[in-house]
Amino acid sequence: MYFLARISAGLALALCPVAATAFDSGGTGYGVSSSEVMPIHDGLVLVKVSSEYSRFETDDPDSPMASATGPCWGTMVIDQGVVSGGGNCHYTDADGDMVAMSWTAQGMSEGRTQGVWEVMGGTGKWANAQGSGTFNGGGQGADYTNIVTGEMTLE
Repeated sequence: MYFLARISAGLALALCPVAATAFDSGGTGYGVSSSEVMPIHDGLVLVKVSSEYSRFETDDPDSPMASATGPCWGTMVIDQGVVSGGGNCHYTDADGDMVAMSWTAQGMSEGRTQGVWEVMGGTGKWANAQGSGTFNGGGQGADYTNIVTGEMTLE
């Protein structure tokens, strides 16, 4: 009987859904950025971009992004004034868990790039993470900031 009780308890735990925790992912990322502008012809420019985030100041102090650091990179295309392109980010948090995110550029204004981001997956707490939002990044060198909005859900 003890054996059956343990199996029943184990099945009950396995079949119960794990509660997901949602976080406001708004805040500002700080780091160092560089870019290489590669004009092709009048109206067509490629821009190789790279950023290294040293910290995030998050609107939600419990946000898993509060301790994340790491690089983002990619290529933007400016074709007749229309901005497109994108790239990826690889963040590691204070627990050593990693998350991959993608970003897509959608426009530029006053020297800053606007677009959207999305969680791709990760390890540890990020293994089943979902989330997306917007970004507004700009500045050169150590003056780089990225203002983000959105929401993330961790299981």
